[in-house]
Amino acid sequence: MASLHVMIVEDEPLVALAMEMLVQDVGGVAVGPFSTVKQALGGLEREGRIDCALLDYNLGRDPSWPVAEALAARGVPFAFSSGQDIEDIVARFPGRPIFAKPVDERKLKDFVRQFARHD
Repeated sequence: MASLHVMIVEDEPLVALAMEMLVQDVGGVAVGPFSTVKQALGGLEREGRIDCALLDYNLGRDPSWPVAEALAARGVPFAFSSGQDIEDIVARFPGRPIFAKPVDERKLKDFVRQFARHD
């Protein structure tokens, strides 16, 4: 049986809910959602398992860089979602997937599915 724990970092409640539902559609478990950098870093410390993460680029006034850096340090794959500022993401985290908002549901599902564990 496959299992998948996906961290969601998103400050817009409706977008976060949609992402949770997409993760559940592929048989995954949503970790979060977290709406601030502080919450996300705390969640990362508390959670025993995160297979991949979906990060909103802007969390209010703060970029999600600290969360991305913490995930990268742990070797956790992640992708960004953003309605703007894609150039900043590419410059800071080259090669990371970026989903333009509104996010294409199929592409998001394809991204998270690749990290499912087969226990």
